[in-house]
Amino acid sequence: MMKGLISLVLFQLISFNNGFTTTKTILRQPTFTTSQFKTTSLAAAPSSPEELINNPSIWQPIKEALNIVPAFTCTNEQGQPLQYAIGGSMIAFFYLDIDAAKYELETAQKEATLAGNTLKLNPFPLGEVFELAVKQKALLVPSQEAITAAGAPSGTSPVGQQVPLFGCMELLENLPDGSTTTPLFLDQNEAEEAMSKALQGSSEVDKEGYKVEILPLSASIQKQATSQGKKSYTYVSPRASIEYLSAYQ
Repeated sequence: MMKGLISLVLFQLISFNNGFTTTKTILRQPTFTTSQFKTTSLAAAPSSPEELINNPSIWQPIKEALNIVPAFTCTNEQGQPLQYAIGGSMIAFFYLDIDAAKYELETAQKEATLAGNTLKLNPFPLGEVFELAVKQKALLVPSQEAITAAGAPSGTSPVGQQVPLFGCMELLENLPDGSTTTPLFLDQNEAEEAMSKALQGSSEVDKEGYKVEILPLSASIQKQATSQGKKSYTYVSPRASIEYLSAYQ
């Protein structure tokens, strides 16, 4: 059991009130094939992601926990996400790695400028983005480092991969209401640091059994959806994202 392992930094993230671009949409051809575009399923009760997001009593607490984490995408000046034409559908890409998002902005901006458009990088709440992904309107892109740490072969594109989370399931954070939660990180090194900090002063015997495990985002949502409030996770933003948002604000 631990107390005060992490502190949450809350930022005002952008909602989707402005919708998506409908005029002068910049369509960029992705650098991957459609065979690399994978989808994930949520086999649980609710029996599907669609059923889950349409069940507010179950989905809303999970969504609020997810919304602490920012996902970054390129938008126009009105805050409407840039969309890509993939297999006949329009998809917006949301990056969980701020450096990858910056690179995408730099690349997309060159084409946008030629078309007379201006792009910028904006953060959106992860819970809202997950809903869009369920509706096939968005794709969440994990970091290259995260998928490599999760076992992907070197050089594997993160586009189309599941989002891996990292955490020690034996560590619990005390909440004000008396319940507990397990922190899950998008960065393996930050998860290792948190575990080491929590175990400071413990004997080697006491440390046995504590390890950082990998849990896909879809699996963590599934566990929460089926636990009837008994299982809670705190989703921790990468340190680099927090630093970027601090300057962004």
